[in-house]
Parts: sequence; C-alpha cells; structure tokens
Amino acid sequence: MNIISHFNQILEESFNNFLKKYFYESNFWNKTSDIDNYINFMTDLDDFNYSFMTNAIKSYFEYIDEIFFNTKYRNKFCVSKGFYSRTVLTLFGEVTFKRRYYYDKKDNKRFFFTDYFLNLPKRKYFDPFICANICEESSSSSYSKSGKIVANKIGKRMNNNIHISRASARNIVMNFDIDNNNYLENKRRIEKLFVMLDEKFVGSQFNNGKDLMIKAAVLFENTELVYKHKKKQDSINRYRLVNSYTCASIDNELLNDTIDYIYNNYDVDCLKEINFMGDCALWIKNFPKSSWFKFDNNIQINFSMDGFHFSQALGNLTTQKYDDVYNALYEYVLDNNKEDFIRLCNEFLDLFPERKDIIESKRDYILNNWMERQFYQNHSYLKCSMESHISHIFADIFTSRPKAYSKKGLRQLLKLRLLKVNNKDIKNMYFNNFRTKEVKLNHSSTYYNEYDNYYNEINFEKFLHFDNYINFI
Repeated sequence: MNIISHFNQILEESFNNFLKKYFYESNFWNKTSDIDNYINFMTDLDDFNYSFMTNAIKSYFEYIDEIFFNTKYRNKFCVSKGFYSRTVLTLFGEVTFKRRYYYDKKDNKRFFFTDYFLNLPKRKYFDPFICANICEESSSSSYSKSGKIVANKIGKRMNNNIHISRASARNIVMNFDIDNNNYLENKRRIEKLFVMLDEKFVGSQFNNGKDLMIKAAVLFENTELVYKHKKKQDSINRYRLVNSYTCASIDNELLNDTIDYIYNNYDVDCLKEINFMGDCALWIKNFPKSSWFKFDNNIQINFSMDGFHFSQALGNLTTQKYDDVYNALYEYVLDNNKEDFIRLCNEFLDLFPERKDIIESKRDYILNNWMERQFYQNHSYLKCSMESHISHIFADIFTSRPKAYSKKGLRQLLKLRLLKVNNKDIKNMYFNNFRTKEVKLNHSSTYYNEYDNYYNEINFEKFLHFDNYINFI
C-alpha cells in the first residue's frame, strides 16, 4: 500500500466513525434542548482532528523509513539493526513513530534514516516548531507564560493537557544560537543620524548582589508627526522614529555594536552629522567621544541633554508645590540666563536648607550640562524619547515584576528581545540554525549511481535538509 492509499484509509476510517455517531445514531427526532448535544459534538470533532493529524504525521515518518529500506543501496550497503521508537511533540500533538537503525558497511556509520532525512535534532522531545514558538514568545513574556501560550496551541483545543514547564522553555531559549547581525544589501544614504542612549539596571543572580546594567542605544534617521492631541490644552504632538534600530549589551559591547550597525547599514561617506542624546551620565557623555564615529574628518558629532531628564531634575529641585519656581528656572535655561538660574536656585536653597543635598545636586547637574541642554533646545529637529524606549523595551519584560537573572540568561533573553523590537523573524532565524548544519550523507552520490527508482517518491536530493520537515508540517 502506498502512502496516498494509506492516508485515504486513515481519513476514511476516522471520518466514517465520526459521521456515523452524529448522523446515524443521533436521535434528532426527539425535541429536546441539551447543551451537551453541542459540547459533545465539538469535543468529538476536536478528538477526530487530533487523531487524524497525529496519525498522518506518524504514517509519513514511517513511510520515509520504509522507502529507504527497500532501496537497492540499502540492500547492498546498509544493515538494519531493528526498530526503535521515538516520541516528538508537534503543534498537532504528540507523535510516536518507529524507524529502523541502520549500519552502513561502506562508510562505517550508524544512523536513523528518517531522522537524517528530516534533520530532526537528536534525542529532543519538542519539535522545532514548538521550540521556535517558545523562543518567539520568550522575547516578550516570561518562560512560564511562554510555555503556557505555546502549550495552548498544541493538538486538542478543548481538552489540552499539554504542559511545557518553565525549565523546559528556558532550556530551549538557552540552546538557541542567536545571530543579531543586521546588514543591508544596499546601504542607506543620509546626512543626519540620531542616537539616543540610556541604561537599565536589572536584578541579578550569582553576581555578588550587584545589579546588571543594560546599556542601550536607539538609532534613527528622523522623526515624523503621527498625529496631534487636541483634547487637552497641555497635550503634545506624537512622533514616530524613522527606521529605528535598537542595540543593547551587558558586556560593554554597545560601542562596537553601534559602530558596526552604522558602518554596515549606512553609506558613511554621506554622513555629515551624528547627534547623540541622553541623560548626561559619564559613560553616555564619553560615548560620542570615540574616534570610531569619525568616519570622515568633516563629520560633526554633537551631544545634547534630553528634555525628560532636564525636566525631571528641575522637578526634583523644586518639588510639585512650587510650579512658579519651576517655570522661572525653566525660562532662565531657555533664555541661556545662567546667572539668574544660579541666583534663584540659591535663594530657593535658603528657604529650604533641609533639602540642601538634593537642591545642590540637581542645580549642579543642570549647570554641568548647560551647553548640552542649550544645544538640544535650540535645535528643533532633536527629539529624544529614550526613557519610553527603556520602559517598553527593557523594563516591561525584565523589571516589571520581581525577578533576577544570571548573566548568561539575561544575555540570551536580551538578544531575543532585540530581535523582537527590531522586527526580526525569530521563528525563521531559529529554523536557520538547522539549515546551517545540513550536511549530505557521504554515500549520497553513490546512492544515485545505483539507479534506484525509489528516490522519485521522496526528494532525496534534500538529504538531511531541515525544510523536508518544515514543508511537510
């Protein structure tokens, strides 16, 4: 019996049993109202779908082995060492199938042909689709939640008892070989580039009680108005970043990552200006000073103090009770009137000597970054929203709940998170891990020379090719 006939038999037997129960044995003539009539029908339909799909996958896997077993190459060179069962959890449900273990006398190798043909990972319970979904979900949810989300997609929709533990989800993510390289074939040609900088501290394990610092940069080419708020008098316009890209690192690799991205995605000969923005922390102020950003001697490197941290400093200095002092200090900075700014700060300090430390620290913070603030407010095209990016990209997943990470674990999750925010296809990248490991069996050329006709039924030219599994599923 060939594979098509076998599938037809499975479908016919399963569907006939299902139809017989509901179209021949049901008492439609009884005028009764019972919700169980609906519940039982939908539940049994779910069972039928689950049973048919898992049986179809099982039959296909075993058919692959049967085809190879009957080839002339196998008869001449390969000895069967008996059947071994394997269980794989797929998105359609758990599948247990049998395949033969072969010994190739010609190249002295042992192998399962079905596993070779599909390029299934050795001794893995979760199939690549499950793993790819886990990795995608873990880019925006905890391991535990990711496991629950993916488990709910599997097999039966109504009576799903599949459980993917937090530990299993973590192991899958940690084994994902992530490549964060992002290179364009055609480099973009622009004159101005903007870079926002900030950091986020994340609770850590096994790090002597010290938090891990994520240094992050968001690069973009411009901002464009999305819409205006008119409902409130103090509402502001909403902008979006054009062609934004996020880099981040906990290993002090942010500078290298940022430079690599600029160099590999932009025609640096066209760049005339790079504008950096941030909260003026020491590492942020030193970041633009790197000579690596001088792609050309004429390129202009600017640094400015963003509006959020400036307003926050003024707010901490004056508190919410003294809006008039806040507005006056804000106007002095706007007018570049440093003398009156210092005078008013000192007068405010005389009124509240008990707040001496906070007033002096915020005053000095603004004074030490006076020119950086002037540059920002005098160039209307500068718009920094880094604090919201930190909140949505990093705080949302890493610090919104009490959690702590090992350095290795945080590094891996950070890579996944960056793929997500940079709109990368995480599933396809996970599948590419298998495609890069595809190697044809040594005896494949000899196999074709044996003028076998069986290879026409399965494309053996794709030996050990992961797409054999992807395309079928």
